[in-house]
Amino acid sequence: MLTPKKKLTKKELKHDPLLDTLEKSKEFYEENSKQIMTAVVALIAILLLGWGWTNNMETVKNEAMLANTKATLAAVEGLTDNVVSELERVVNEYGSNDNVALSSFQLGVAKLEADDLAGAQELFSSLASSSDKQLKVAGTLKLAYISEKEADYGSAAAHYTEAAGMTEGIISDYAKLQAGHAFLAAGNVPQAENVISDLLSENPTGKFLEQIKYLEGKVLEK
Repeated sequence: MLTPKKKLTKKELKHDPLLDTLEKSKEFYEENSKQIMTAVVALIAILLLGWGWTNNMETVKNEAMLANTKATLAAVEGLTDNVVSELERVVNEYGSNDNVALSSFQLGVAKLEADDLAGAQELFSSLASSSDKQLKVAGTLKLAYISEKEADYGSAAAHYTEAAGMTEGIISDYAKLQAGHAFLAAGNVPQAENVISDLLSENPTGKFLEQIKYLEGKVLEK
């Protein structure tokens, strides 16, 4: 039986995948940093499969959205046994419906907190194969995190690289940075050097430049 977990605040539920990469970056260069589990809120669109299916699809969508909302509100109060059970019920009953994506993500986070890596990996793999870009990025970043927990740094680097290619801007840059750390941890120094060169070519500044320079220093130590 799962023990009560730390309550998730409304602010934490609205975090995006960028925070995952920020946290993982800190893990590499701040030995005393503490990992924080965050959740992501993704906007989902449903493609109706023709006029004959419209009414049925709308009914299922509304039921799924209502169930997902209830599970989300419960999660705000903390991931207890009852909340995890409700998340599992929603995902099992409406798992093929895009409107339960948030419940799937939260259930994956709950399984991570319970060290059920296989269960979490299954849920995030499903999100990573979604047609929605935000879901794909979020799921792929979590798969990278799981690979790191399993010390499979080669797979982690591949996931981070894949996530970086799905999006652009800050999230993409931090995913690249994490790929560089993972390549280095896997002993693939040339690939880590390529990541650094690519990131520096974009003329980064501020804290992000410091993080790149930190990785560069680690590479030079090899």
